[in-house]
Amino acid sequence: MKKLAILPLIAVILLAVPLPAHGSEVSGCTYTVIGGNVTITGFSGEPDNIDIPQYIEDCPVVGIRDNAFYRCTSLKSITVPATVKTIGHHAFFGCTSLEKVVLPVGTDEFGMGCFSNCTSLREIVLPDSLGILPDSCFRGCTSLGKVVIPQSVTVIEKFCFCGCTSLNYVSLSGRLRTIGLGAFYMCRSMENVYIPSSVTFIGSEAVGFEQGEKKSPLTILGCGGSAAEEYASANGIKFSDVLEASAVFDPAESENAPVKLPVPLAVSGGLLFLLTGLIALRQYLRSRR
Repeated sequence: MKKLAILPLIAVILLAVPLPAHGSEVSGCTYTVIGGNVTITGFSGEPDNIDIPQYIEDCPVVGIRDNAFYRCTSLKSITVPATVKTIGHHAFFGCTSLEKVVLPVGTDEFGMGCFSNCTSLREIVLPDSLGILPDSCFRGCTSLGKVVIPQSVTVIEKFCFCGCTSLNYVSLSGRLRTIGLGAFYMCRSMENVYIPSSVTFIGSEAVGFEQGEKKSPLTILGCGGSAAEEYASANGIKFSDVLEASAVFDPAESENAPVKLPVPLAVSGGLLFLLTGLIALRQYLRSRR
């Protein structure tokens, strides 16, 4: 009976003693440590430049949680370490002062709306480890002017670059398969876009449309008979049939990849061909005498 009477007292003592914290703060970021891995959970104060370390408490930083920097309007730049594999939904949503983001090779997953409404974002360097650019990822990034989609990307989901009104240059992956609904909707600065023949599905109003179903003065470049030509024809958008650009091919992936000769080699080859022809003609004329 005495042992039973002591149990409530022990419980009170345990509740009064604080448990060891599994989260803390470093470099303007808050974080948690779970299972030997660190996840960035948020920010403190009004940080303008954040350099996330690769290791905190001797544990690798592997992710940035959903909404971690949501509407952190003071943030201008952030360095993401190579250890980070995932960036959560809306992680940088509404970071209106954010100008440039360079993501390391190894980051292979973005959440939807990850950089949406980052209206000052001018440059984004995407790693060649991504497979999908998710829903609304860069939606409303009105200062973004250039995007190079890595060769690893096979899917651009709906509204990914919707409302990127300054976007005037897009290089699409030669392994891209899908361009989702409204992916480049309201990208009014785009004058032309090359859509590789690897693309087999293009969603409604994916490219070449403004608000109210108004067409933008866009030319789609692609191969005859491709999904790009079908989309352009179905939507009354100008289409230009061009040969496959050699830049989008990976020789290891395509037996039909065109070979682009260096200019000096191409010129010397042409001269050699011409000289050979002249010699053959001269010998022919001599034989007729």
